Amino acid sequence: MKKIFLIGLLFVGGVGWPNDGTLWAVKARADRAGEQSVTARKFEEAIVVAITEQFGRRNHHVSFQVLFPQKPLSVPGGELSLEVEQLSGGARMGRRAFRVRLFIQGQFFKMVNVVGELKAQATVTTPTRWIKPKEVVMADDVMEMTVDLPSLMHDFVLEDGEVIGKQVLRPLPPRQPIRKVMLDDPPLVHKGDRVTIEVRQGGLLVQTVGFAKAAGKSGEAIPVQNQSSGREVIGRIMGSGLVEVGF
Repeated sequence: MKKIFLIGLLFVGGVGWPNDGTLWAVKARADRAGEQSVTARKFEEAIVVAITEQFGRRNHHVSFQVLFPQKPLSVPGGELSLEVEQLSGGARMGRRAFRVRLFIQGQFFKMVNVVGELKAQATVTTPTRWIKPKEVVMADDVMEMTVDLPSLMHDFVLEDGEVIGKQVLRPLPPRQPIRKVMLDDPPLVHKGDRVTIEVRQGGLLVQTVGFAKAAGKSGEAIPVQNQSSGREVIGRIMGSGLVEVGF
């Protein structure tokens, strides 16, 4: 039997998207005569590429170990294609089953149920210390770590820039992935802050000093009290220490 060459992402050959809803096709070349083997390794490579195409993200590494079938499958010689159906049931890790179609010379030959362990790792941003609610994250508060993922569908922070300058909503333990729902933009104005109250009407601009009666972020409406008159009005936060009030 002559040596068979599997054609994947890093090899010579074709990678395509079939028209029947499957994810990915991997092709190998063999003599038209005789037989060839489909090994567990070939299934693993095809499934990893399929999962990466469907769920892959930056800083992620996916691996798959076939548990069944372990023995190579003997198939007729000719150009071999493996087409992996889309993964149903989400992108969770652990033991998963895949349906893989085998084609010889473009003709359907056999459907194979492949069972194995799906794993994924990612480089994520984690705290270097306990960070308390309402604290604003600084550059020294975070570091990068490689962690095992429970699923490829997650909201973990992958870059420092996504967390630095954000306010923490709940306690963040050290060396644990940070979820985006645990963060928010910090308020531009805090309750009791001295602010500039600005009124615009056409080309007219009037400014006075007041005090914020509540905290808020950019674009949010908060009550403010005019220092001179004592009158309380509702204004919209336009920037740090600046609140605009309608005329």
